[in-house]
Amino acid sequence: MTDIISQAAEEWFGIKTDPGDIKKLHDWLQESYGCESPEILKKIFSSGIAASFLTVNETYFFREPAHFSFLLELLPSFQNSCKKPNLRICSAAVATGCEAYSIAMLIEAYNREIENPISYHIDAFDINPKVIETACQGTYNLRSMREDGSIFHYMANPYLKKTGDRFQIESSLKDNIRFFVHNLMDELPLINYDPGYDFIFFRNAFIYFTNQNRGRILSNLSSALKNGGHLLMGVSETAGAHPPGLEAKNKGDVFYFQKPV
Repeated sequence: MTDIISQAAEEWFGIKTDPGDIKKLHDWLQESYGCESPEILKKIFSSGIAASFLTVNETYFFREPAHFSFLLELLPSFQNSCKKPNLRICSAAVATGCEAYSIAMLIEAYNREIENPISYHIDAFDINPKVIETACQGTYNLRSMREDGSIFHYMANPYLKKTGDRFQIESSLKDNIRFFVHNLMDELPLINYDPGYDFIFFRNAFIYFTNQNRGRILSNLSSALKNGGHLLMGVSETAGAHPPGLEAKNKGDVFYFQKPV
C-alpha cells in the first residue's frame, strides 16, 4: 500500500519521497483510519497533513551567504532605478521561515545606512502548515544560527532575543512578511504584485521534485517574476535547472537566473 502513498505524493506535491517517511505516514494512516482509501488520501494531502510527514524542512539563518551578499550588492542599483523603491521578494519553500527573516534583516540593516529607506514586502510560503505556523511564531533553537552565514549574524542581533536555548524574533520584523501555505505545483498567487517579484529565492528544495515535475515548478516561478527579476536557487541545484524564459547568469561565484527586461 505504500506505493499508493508514493504516487499520491508525486501527484499532489510533485516530489520524490523517502521510503522511511512513506512508512511513517502509512503506519499513521493505519492507526488513525485503518485504511488508505482515495478519499482519505485526498483529505490528508489537501489539508497538509501528509506534508508534515513527507517534506524536508532543513533551514537556518543566512544559509548560503553568497546569495545574501549578492542581494546586498544589488540593493543600491534597485534603489537608484526606481522613483519610489518598492521591493517585492518571494521566499518559496521557506520551511520554518529563517530565509524570509534573514532577507528582512538584511534589508533593514541596509535601510539604516541610507537616507531614503527601501519599502519592501516578502511573501514566504511552504506546503507544510506546521512549519508555516512555526515561521509565524518566530521561535527557533540555537541550531538556527550556524557558522555558515556568520558574517551576517550582526544583522540578526537587533531582532533576536535569546531566552535559554531559544531565539525569539522581534515582532516588528514580521510587519513586511506574509507567511502562508502554498503548493508549488500551483501558480503563485500574485496578490496586488503586478507585474511580479523582483527576487524569488527557491533554494535547496528543487532536488526533492521528480524530473517530470521540475519543469512545471520552474514555469510557475518564472511566471511570477517581473521583467528584470532574479531567481536564486541552491548552489548545487542551478546547473540542473532550466527555467523557461529566464537567462542563466553569474556574478562572481553566484549563479542565478534573470528574466529579460
